[in-house]
Amino acid sequence: MARPRTFDEDTVVDAAMVAFWRTGFDDTPINALEDATGIKRISLYNAFGDKEGLFLAALDRYHLGARDVYEGMVAQGNLDAIQNLFTAMSAPADPDAPAHAGCLMVNTVLDVRRASDEVKARITGYRELLRTSFVSALQNARSEGQMIADDDVIEQRATYLLGLLWGALALIRVEGKTTAAKDVADVGNLTIDGWRRR
Repeated sequence: MARPRTFDEDTVVDAAMVAFWRTGFDDTPINALEDATGIKRISLYNAFGDKEGLFLAALDRYHLGARDVYEGMVAQGNLDAIQNLFTAMSAPADPDAPAHAGCLMVNTVLDVRRASDEVKARITGYRELLRTSFVSALQNARSEGQMIADDDVIEQRATYLLGLLWGALALIRVEGKTTAAKDVADVGNLTIDGWRRR
């Protein structure tokens, strides 16, 4: 008979998510995950199958948290919401904040040398979350009279915003500080200003 778990799975996944966020899948050994979660590897393997199983759970948790930002603040907003996102992303953060490591999903693209189909599917799903959120915000901006753009232009601008965001987050990852993306965010926001009424 299987022994009951003596740990809270949500707490373990949250701790593992932060560990992977800071150092990436390849550079986070199982002993570091034991230290981060306070759980022995045998219990982690019993619960998640292997290291990748725990990583997939962490990616899912990260995606769930991001939905509050993108489906809420961005998708329900307009050009102002998009600019607020770039401003907040590049603002100074607490020295211990994992935000200085960039974005777990973008980091996964940069760090995982041999991504499995399951990992690739999560990256694709996350990218689509961001893209559709930008499309929604741009459509709202058009409806509110902030800008004039047909559907093709909105799709182009959403793709641009996605590339801008991922590039800015990659800079944060490389330099290890949120403010590394400030110039990118500032110029991006100036570009968005140029879309107003156009």
